[in-house]
Amino acid sequence: MSGKLSFAKSTEKDGVTPQALYIDTGATGNIAEDLKKRGCKRLLILSNKSTFEYRSVDNAIKKYNDAGLRTFKYQRRNIVADSRDIEGALKTYKEYNCDTIVVIGDMHDISVAKMTAVSATNPNKPSAFAGIGSIKYDIGTLVAVKIDSAASASTPEASFFDFETGKWITCVSQIMMPQIVVIDSEMMRRVNDDMIRFSALDALCIAIEAYLSPYASDNPEYRANAEIGMYKIFGRLNNLVADTTDGYLLTKVSMGGFYAGLSATKLGFGYTHFIMRELRDRFGCEYGAGMGRILVAVLREMLEFTSEDLAECAKRQQLCNTSLDTISAAQMFIESVSDIFKKNMPDNDLPFLNREDCANIAESVRKSLVELGYKPRLSADRIASLLMMM
Repeated sequence: MSGKLSFAKSTEKDGVTPQALYIDTGATGNIAEDLKKRGCKRLLILSNKSTFEYRSVDNAIKKYNDAGLRTFKYQRRNIVADSRDIEGALKTYKEYNCDTIVVIGDMHDISVAKMTAVSATNPNKPSAFAGIGSIKYDIGTLVAVKIDSAASASTPEASFFDFETGKWITCVSQIMMPQIVVIDSEMMRRVNDDMIRFSALDALCIAIEAYLSPYASDNPEYRANAEIGMYKIFGRLNNLVADTTDGYLLTKVSMGGFYAGLSATKLGFGYTHFIMRELRDRFGCEYGAGMGRILVAVLREMLEFTSEDLAECAKRQQLCNTSLDTISAAQMFIESVSDIFKKNMPDNDLPFLNREDCANIAESVRKSLVELGYKPRLSADRIASLLMMM
């Protein structure tokens, strides 16, 4: 990641666009009147092939049309967020003179939608917005309908594979935040079990690292969002996995992902997030490979700095007895994290990392954290040693 501004300064410059959150069965179609009040007239509906086959999506589009809104579809063609889909969606958006994007989908669909919205008001190719503070002009109306439990709808970040350079690109800016987020259990009932597990655990990872961020103690609202995100995922994911059609549990866990995203709005992300990104960018690993092992190893390595915070969190999340001493409670929290990952995510093999690989990844992670405005607690050598033991 590169950029002239630290993330903290960038967010002060951009400001935070308040998000309207709709939580209800059928809410996707019921926002039609809100869209009309915002002046929306021509909607680009962006999604993937399997989601467009949902009857609930057809029902929502019918409600938009009945309300006098014009709708146009773009079907994403690639498995992951890809520059070709951004360019294709942008072409459709411009061809039909759209003023609003409604994305119904997972983290990849939402990344494509964010970058399409950015490209529509900031004339340049998507890769030009890499890094922090590279986006100048505000986006048009963007609606994100979550079908998973990821944090993507409420984070100021989008990642995509740039077909031209053959590299993953990450853009960070408050400007790309959706103005409306919808959590609609009708849209989530057909999502496969693996997506439910992975997206929830990715959100849990974000919430934990945001909670432990150096900025958290000075920003109680972000720490509170992290706690809510953790509570909704810790408390309900195992039950949801047992019955993935339970609309109540789908909604609660998805809300956990939303709050996890809010917790990182200004705080950015932690070591695990950047290590996984480096593994994806350098070795082509699927993002999230080894997430549980990496997160637990990072938490153990950080224990000397974060034991009090972890202990407090363990007690507030009811993961341990309130009478436990600080170190024991902190270790109980780490064990609880390890358990939920072991139960719900396959421990994918990581690529073989030699000493040079580990050193390069560690230095890049350290630089990324500095760019976010952090003073990293772990040196590059300690991060490299952690990776060597993976």
